Amino acid sequence: MKFKGPSTVVASALSVLLWLSASAHAQVGSQEPGQPKPSVVAQTQPRSIPLADASVPLLDHPLTLADFPAMAPRPDLKDKLGHLTQFIQNTPVDGAAATEPTEVYLGRTNNTLYIVFLCFAKHPELIRTHLARRENILKDDFVTVNLDPFQDRQRGVMFQVNPSGVQADASWTEANGYDYSYDQVWDSDARITSKGYMALIALPFRSLRFPPTGSDWGAVFWRNIPRNSENDFWPRVSANVSGQLSQEGTLHLNGLAGVTGSHNIQLNPYALGQSEHTLQTQDPNNPAFSTRHLEGTAGGEAKAILKDSIVFDATINPDFSDVESDQPQFTVNQRYPVYFPELRPFFLENASYFATPLTLLYTRNIIRPEFGARVTGKIDRYNLGILAIDDREPGEAVPAGDPLAKARAGFFVGRLSRDLGKGSNVGLTYTDEEFGGGANRVGGIDFTWRADSHWTILGQGVESSTRQNNPASAAFVFPTGYHAGPATDIQVQRNGHSFSLNDEYQDISKGFTTLAGFLQTSNIRSDHLHSTYQWYPKHSLAQSIGLETNQNIAFDHAGNRVYHYSTFDPFVLLPNNIVIAPLIGQNSDTVGPQNGYPLPASRNFTENFGGFVARGQPWSQLNFNVQAIRSGNVNYNPPPGQSPFLLNQETVQALITLNPLRQLTDDNTYLLDRDHSVKDGQLVYETQVFRTKLNYQFTRAWSARLIVEYDSTLANPAQTSLTRTKQVQTQALLTWLPHPGTVVYIGYNNDLQNYNHQLCSVITGTRTCNPGRPILPRGPAYLNDGRQFFIKASYLLRF
Repeated sequence: MKFKGPSTVVASALSVLLWLSASAHAQVGSQEPGQPKPSVVAQTQPRSIPLADASVPLLDHPLTLADFPAMAPRPDLKDKLGHLTQFIQNTPVDGAAATEPTEVYLGRTNNTLYIVFLCFAKHPELIRTHLARRENILKDDFVTVNLDPFQDRQRGVMFQVNPSGVQADASWTEANGYDYSYDQVWDSDARITSKGYMALIALPFRSLRFPPTGSDWGAVFWRNIPRNSENDFWPRVSANVSGQLSQEGTLHLNGLAGVTGSHNIQLNPYALGQSEHTLQTQDPNNPAFSTRHLEGTAGGEAKAILKDSIVFDATINPDFSDVESDQPQFTVNQRYPVYFPELRPFFLENASYFATPLTLLYTRNIIRPEFGARVTGKIDRYNLGILAIDDREPGEAVPAGDPLAKARAGFFVGRLSRDLGKGSNVGLTYTDEEFGGGANRVGGIDFTWRADSHWTILGQGVESSTRQNNPASAAFVFPTGYHAGPATDIQVQRNGHSFSLNDEYQDISKGFTTLAGFLQTSNIRSDHLHSTYQWYPKHSLAQSIGLETNQNIAFDHAGNRVYHYSTFDPFVLLPNNIVIAPLIGQNSDTVGPQNGYPLPASRNFTENFGGFVARGQPWSQLNFNVQAIRSGNVNYNPPPGQSPFLLNQETVQALITLNPLRQLTDDNTYLLDRDHSVKDGQLVYETQVFRTKLNYQFTRAWSARLIVEYDSTLANPAQTSLTRTKQVQTQALLTWLPHPGTVVYIGYNNDLQNYNHQLCSVITGTRTCNPGRPILPRGPAYLNDGRQFFIKASYLLRF
């Protein structure tokens, strides 16, 4: 069948976008010189919170914490600095005065912007702080500045410091919140005093992007006080208004002419030396170990910035040896694929430029890239994102004689959006994955409309076109034959102090596929509704009392019900961010012959459940999040020839962080999923995961990390087709990180699993692997199927 390109819907969407662009330019062209450009939303919706302003004076010397003895500026400096006070609570009591005073002093030189927070505390001994890895400070007291140099009220950059001076930085978008993959070079300092603590944020202008003309920046200042479950802001950021930058204040950096923004060129090369022992399974009839000693490689990234607006990134032979393993999730007996977040820095950076209601780019699908390029940035009201990258994994996962051995997959993703007033935009997205003559292409239009300070509507319509790769190859990348079809996503969101709601409707056709993205299932129409309502009692131990509900229902396109999930939980918020919530609800799953099971008709399984959630940080040394549920479940992996049946399920999820020492962080995760047959009470399967991550911070630059994870699945072969598995993973890493981009790693990774030492099921009387049975059969003992020792160093060059 002839391969079709993207749908004509995409062409129509492009026409709409161009029409909107021309219309907006016509409006802007008619304004008076020097006047602000009109906002589509602002013309009909008055601003509910007045603008706040602050000046940033020019200083004749750098600012340090020594300029603030006794938590006050020196007398000769006091009148030379910008000054902010009167922080207002966002939580727990929206609009109330902060319980602890906060002052901010501002100044700049021709090279650096200086921000000093003076955070007063009645009981400074209760301040929470740790000497931790960079960006691991969100459970501590901390201060933040969110800068919006372009004043578009949609994108910003955040800089955070805890009372130990540990840094965190992130990009911010109103639609997606934080993105901690953003890293910049800047300086910080902090110290605890008898009156509270002080924190200095020193931002070199060469680490920032800002427009070449104009000297007014948007800004939000924020102090977090976890012992009170409190967040204070200047200017006021109301929980009753959607967004943060939509409520920003204005910094006047008078006289920025001649001040240079971010470095135009950055090079970040790395060198890697390693010894590696791995199990190679490309040939199912000849699995074998590969050992390489003292192997060296190199690569790196390059960045070029055009007029402080467009960023060009390129990578050659990226290495991810230092990236930690995934946070555990339940993965056994799941009806749909499980989403694991991206952890690799190159793919995390500027990921928000590609975010849409449907997940059309899921970079975990790109496994072993060698070359890649990315373009992101903003020109006037247009936001641009382009990614082109290869993947060696599909061609390396097949035997040497395969027609597609050593072939590469290619990915191309493009997105263009246009801002339409405060918080609204319209955009186009196109993705393409090509491999071995096959392809998956997706394109369409999306929009975000901020109707008012509470309500936002998002939507997306796309079509896909997919054809299979070379059928003579064992590489199964694309589904057999040709498939095409549309997909639609509509979301209605309400954000408010008391009442919040998110309702998402999806219609995914049977032929729709996005292989560059993430899709749980096709051929489904679903609606997912989540809502909360909270009361804020006065003069009570409880800071808020609320009700939360989730209602999810789905049907396929033939009218068969797929599932109906309903949960209801009251909750109470106490000081120290403690939340207690009982859970009750009812789920039902429907399966039938349409799902490939030997059933004469669809069968519905009803699953009642109850449990509780408890989380909080009662002391600075302890943070916990525990969930325990007893419910029904469906056995989606029955023995061959049998149908799914109902289970009694018990699950526990526990995440406990201990900080016994200021420099030591111990993150512990425990998962339990135990299921018995409702019919006869027999154990069907039990999975357990225990993971501990220890991090010792010698200094802000030097740290040591150890991760140990144990996974096990016990399976009853009379009740399930699951097999018994055991796995122990270990990662040890010594890090020297003086600033982002310049780093030295010394690491060791090891993996043990209960594989049979023969590595395959042999034909009786021979040593030949049986091609009719899967490789890597399980056995009683552990086998080391992978270990790596490496030394990696990189250095950031900025021009």
